[in-house]
Amino acid sequence: MAEKLIELRNISKRFPGVLANDNVSLDIEKGEIHAIIGENGAGKSTLMNIIYGLYEPTQGEILFKGKPTQIKSPLDAIGLGIGMVHQHFMLVPSFTVAENIVLGNEPKHKKLFIDYKKAVAITEELSETYGLKVDPHEKVESLSVGIQQRIEILKVLYKGADVLILDEPTAVLTPQETEELFEVIRKLVNDLGKTVIIITHKLQEVLAISDRVSVMRQG
Repeated sequence: MAEKLIELRNISKRFPGVLANDNVSLDIEKGEIHAIIGENGAGKSTLMNIIYGLYEPTQGEILFKGKPTQIKSPLDAIGLGIGMVHQHFMLVPSFTVAENIVLGNEPKHKKLFIDYKKAVAITEELSETYGLKVDPHEKVESLSVGIQQRIEILKVLYKGADVLILDEPTAVLTPQETEELFEVIRKLVNDLGKTVIIITHKLQEVLAISDRVSVMRQG
């Protein structure tokens, strides 16, 4: 039997005038690629934002490794090893790749100054480990969308994520960039033991990459 890593039990999320998630139960198994699919407005991103701590459920329960767990913020999620790459990237365009990856958890020199050499070394090591090729010294504003997405994934991995939630990761990628991303995802799961959740509505890609699929309709 596969280990249930995350279990959602009867999760509902209500916003003023909108029931975004209606009594949703779902489990994510350790070491799988799990696709969450459905039309726009089906409640996919809302449900994943609950797992990541951006929203708190109006009702329902979250279990992590079999234990009831409250995830009240992204810091709580990151503490559990859950990271999320959003559809709209959260990078600082004027910063280098290395500066973006360590942002918020920068290595320090003499406890005061950012140790840029160490940030570069961290970036190079992450890039090598996960097969996500980036140049630590490049400014993000000069990079393609595909490379920026790699940086976002490396940021999450740097924070120690074992579960990666990818929100519409192929929406802005070329077919070649999509295939490169899928190779990275397969390596993360098959070689490195990570768990990946993909939010998408592209059925061809779902069939190409996922182990299991959950379909959402109207929340």
